[in-house]
Amino acid sequence: MRTILVVAVLALCPSTQVLGQESGSLRLSDLTAQGATQLAKDELQALLPGAKVESKTAQGSTRFWENSADGSLVASSDGRGGNSSFTAGAKSTARGTWQLSDNGSYCVLLEWKRTTEQWCRYIFKSGDKYFAVKSTVDQSSVAHELAFSH
Repeated sequence: MRTILVVAVLALCPSTQVLGQESGSLRLSDLTAQGATQLAKDELQALLPGAKVESKTAQGSTRFWENSADGSLVASSDGRGGNSSFTAGAKSTARGTWQLSDNGSYCVLLEWKRTTEQWCRYIFKSGDKYFAVKSTVDQSSVAHELAFSH
């Protein structure tokens, strides 16, 4: 009975999200509420070329690549949390390209062995963390954390 009461109380309480939570649960509205700012195109032009990038998928894989100055990249994945395009636990690599589009979004194309992945995202910064979102208008747009280093 006590467990049911605790679950019922927790279900009625509004949830709050902070930037330290799993990035897949964050939305654009959470980022802006925490004071995150969208990087301008000139900031991205300074950040992206030569950057080493780390990304975690919703399924739990960690992926790494480096944005070469010529727009090419080679990505690797540890294969954790595989989905229909990857075998769980199987490491894989992909060749691809990256670019900064005219609208200031970071675009990546990856040619994995079994699938092609292509996306463009706007980059926001909060403290020393970076987040990628599909839309700057849709406040429910999911925010994915990206780590950039040089």
